[in-house]
Amino acid sequence: MDFIRSLSPCPCPSLLCRFSETVWIASIRREVNDTTATRIETGTPGGDALGFSEDLFSGWLEMEGGNRLILHYIISRHRNEGNTQALIRRWLDEGYDVNVVMPRPVMQHILRKFGFVPSKRYFPDQYEDLVEVWYRPCLQGPACVHEMRVVYAGMG
Repeated sequence: MDFIRSLSPCPCPSLLCRFSETVWIASIRREVNDTTATRIETGTPGGDALGFSEDLFSGWLEMEGGNRLILHYIISRHRNEGNTQALIRRWLDEGYDVNVVMPRPVMQHILRKFGFVPSKRYFPDQYEDLVEVWYRPCLQGPACVHEMRVVYAGMG
């Protein structure tokens, strides 16, 4: 089975962005996720440090490379109080590259407000197939931060 990893042209206006279009094919192996992820749950020191506290949320996320937060599961303990939106805003304000796995419609609405778009990604340790992951196409800063998006190319 082969997957195509591709980088598409950057939609951001930054002149400092070094993003270029590159496409290559790689056999699916462990290196699909090039960095080691650390699991962080609510009710842990890591979760509390990120504002992902047990009194407000239930769930888990992963941190990759020190800057990417991958939110796999979240339940707000106090619905309709804006806690989830405030958490996402906090992470973005602190410079994290936030990704949300398989968000429900209410979360999709929040993510659209922040400019997130859907894509697909493969997490071999958590899910059997590719899953929908929402991300922001470009993080503004001294240089844009981009990620390879894994797109299913079919059975080989």
